[in-house]
Amino acid sequence: MTAIAGELEPSRLAVGEVDALASVTLTWFDDEDRSSAEPALVERAGFMLGVIARSGALAAAKIDRLHVAVADAQQAPAGEIWDYREGSAQDE
Repeated sequence: MTAIAGELEPSRLAVGEVDALASVTLTWFDDEDRSSAEPALVERAGFMLGVIARSGALAAAKIDRLHVAVADAQQAPAGEIWDYREGSAQDE
């Protein structure tokens, strides 16, 4: 693993936690009874939670794509031969 890939791992985990917390919070918000609450405030809070959830999911996807790009850019150890019968096939 390169130094860059190693540095990405804590970021990937942190962004994943934000994504999970945002998703759980949004689900909780959607399931609550707010019939006695001020409708405008409920709408604003719901909108903000939705933005946080989308941002968390987008950030997690971007970090994962960067992680894959870094991993793909690493050279295989000298003499290593990939056996395509055990995994992905070569482009045809």
